[in-house]
Amino acid sequence: MAAKSPQGGSSVQSELRIVILGNAGDDKNKVVKSILNRKNLTGVKVGQCTLHQRDPAGRRISVVEAPGWDRTSKQQSPENIKEEVERSVSLCPPGPHALLLVIGVETLSEEPSTNEITAAQTHMELLSECVWKHTILLFACDEGVEDTQIKKYICSAEKILDKCGGQYYVLQKSAQNHELLKKIDDLVEENGGDFFTPQAELIKLKTQEASGESELRQRRGSIADPPDLNKDKGDSVEKKETTEADKSVEDISKICMEFKKIGLIIVLILMGIVGALIGAVAGAEYGVLGSCIGLVLGIIVGIILASITKCMYTHIYSRSLKKPTDSSVNSG
Repeated sequence: MAAKSPQGGSSVQSELRIVILGNAGDDKNKVVKSILNRKNLTGVKVGQCTLHQRDPAGRRISVVEAPGWDRTSKQQSPENIKEEVERSVSLCPPGPHALLLVIGVETLSEEPSTNEITAAQTHMELLSECVWKHTILLFACDEGVEDTQIKKYICSAEKILDKCGGQYYVLQKSAQNHELLKKIDDLVEENGGDFFTPQAELIKLKTQEASGESELRQRRGSIADPPDLNKDKGDSVEKKETTEADKSVEDISKICMEFKKIGLIIVLILMGIVGALIGAVAGAEYGVLGSCIGLVLGIIVGIILASITKCMYTHIYSRSLKKPTDSSVNSG
């Protein structure tokens, strides 16, 4: 539920949840004191994080102070510190309205190195890229720090400022807690009262991973069960063998028919010769002339008989070929 700020500014949440992050040092503790407007803190340890709560003017403010990370490299931070950074946002359920990334501005120090800025960015992104929408870059200054030095720090952190949409705040005195809270409330209002939901981001990440694994399983399945090329090949070979067998039978049938035709011609010739011999022998009783006439008549009779035989054979042979064809048609 939102209400009007006492300063007459933007509307504020009846409950405000904040997570403080940064490298190792006392700067984060200074920020917590400023937000809660207390010199002495009595937080509750949860792992290596510390949970602070206060209810000023009926408004509950929860602040989680995460353990500091290595100043120059994410790789040099112990794994348990990385895990605590990831867990810190779950200690103020359902999620923090704002995350304050603290960079300490010390009196005698120069602007932060590129490694320090990169380390801060990579540690923040342990929480996902969406964290920048809820992040304010906070420069916690020592007493007596000059404005020129603060400007150098702001310029050095340009890369992170681009990530969090230019949201930053310079904390120089602990008495600035009203101004800092107003800066946080402005960010919450800009986000429409929304807060960072680590569980939703985790679900989204797991969904993407599951989708990727499902797609990978489908690809593996297609590789593991390729088309049965051997089966197609077997069908092709079988079809080819059947065709060749049919062709061989057809060739044999043609050869048999040719032999039968030749045999029929030989039979005709033999019958003609036999008829001629019979005619010649029968006409020999009448002399040479009778023998010649008998030879001619024998040839003619032999040819006639051979023709009759050929017709009968052709008719019978044709019927024997036609019957299987007819039966096959009727069965179809």
